Amino acid sequence: MGRPIKGRLFKSGKKERYYLQYYINGKEFKRSLRDEDKKPITKLREAEKARDLILAPYYAKDEVQVREQAVAALHTALEKAAIATEVANPPLTIADAWVSYKDSQNRPQSGETTLKDYQIQFGIFCKWLKAQPENPIYLRDVTPELATRFAVYLSNSGRSATTFNKYITFLHLLFETLENPGKITTNPFIKKVITRKKLNKSNTNSRRELSIEELKNILNSAHGDMGLLMALGTFTGLRLGDCCTLKWNEIDLINRVIKRVPNKTAARKNKPVLIGIPGPLYERLAEITTKKRCGFLLPEFASKYRTASGRNIITNAIQDFFKGIGIETQRLGTGIKWIPDEKTGKLKKTGTHAVVEVGFHSLRHTYISIHSNAGTPQAIIQGNVGHSNPAMTEHYTHISMEAARQVAGVLEAPFMDIQSIVVTEPERDELKQLADTLPIEKIRAFLNSLESIK
Repeated sequence: MGRPIKGRLFKSGKKERYYLQYYINGKEFKRSLRDEDKKPITKLREAEKARDLILAPYYAKDEVQVREQAVAALHTALEKAAIATEVANPPLTIADAWVSYKDSQNRPQSGETTLKDYQIQFGIFCKWLKAQPENPIYLRDVTPELATRFAVYLSNSGRSATTFNKYITFLHLLFETLENPGKITTNPFIKKVITRKKLNKSNTNSRRELSIEELKNILNSAHGDMGLLMALGTFTGLRLGDCCTLKWNEIDLINRVIKRVPNKTAARKNKPVLIGIPGPLYERLAEITTKKRCGFLLPEFASKYRTASGRNIITNAIQDFFKGIGIETQRLGTGIKWIPDEKTGKLKKTGTHAVVEVGFHSLRHTYISIHSNAGTPQAIIQGNVGHSNPAMTEHYTHISMEAARQVAGVLEAPFMDIQSIVVTEPERDELKQLADTLPIEKIRAFLNSLESIK
């Protein structure tokens, strides 16, 4: 096989485009040079690279090497084309991943609270990624090895098995949802890479049930809005968000029931739960005057609950309240502490992530436990507390108002000896207010009109 001569570069045309002239086995070839975008090449360095790419196969010493160099040249061209495609349509960055997930039509329609939790979890994951040597930019650059290291980090941070599983399950969901825009080939959080932890009493952060004595202590010690919030949690079993945002138009004092669509299930189904109002809760609600029975039952709590920082304020206030009345909220031996360093004298952090055993959700657990011990049918309990788990609602039974009131009676007996709440009929309260505000002439006229009734 004849040897080709070295190709000659030359310019031609008004725009001085580069051309290549070369010979193969005595036959002349001439071609214009173009880049990967099919645009004419006008710079010498780019022209030399294009020339070498074209002629490389013909400088091989044998036929095998010719083929190898031809394949290499083809791969280079394909790689350049792939790079050009990615420049025009880049993969999703980690920085843009959360907004893309929230706006995705492929994700589950989670409630607002769940989305807030997801956002916090993803933020912690991103912060951890930035501290890693790889510091990946694109979502697809998160490898199974990185995911495994993050799982180890979660375990070592003292988080419970339940929390661990929530993080891993959500991250698997996020990578699955963003597979196409992220150009992800392998989900790094699949179960065969990271096994979810088995749940048992020793490794979960499930809130413990409260004793009747503890509940009595809570109800006797809490006053004002905090007292009403605690009563709602105790006597309805509603979650914190539902108690904070409960509206007066969801409370029927005449029929003594609360009709509420739980926040957690509102996005998936608009089905309300019907909860009877036990006597101790009714007394607290009835003492609120009619004029104030509009909008949110607890407007200050409702306002704070709208933001993540506000929810933290509410949660901290509840924890402080529990601690203030002598109820230990954290598992013994857990929690971060600050102690002086022996050498420097500066405060240093020690301990593990706090395992919270008592919180507002403990009221919900206790509500369910009291009903279970009293023999309330499980289907009624499940319907009452609005479980979103299909396994819990499989045998759901519709609850009538009468049934709801009867179920509420179960909660009255254990609390018969708590401090009595003075109940005033709202009409009497309104009459007292009128007596303090009406002109004296109208009051005298009103009293005169009552003489005919006596």
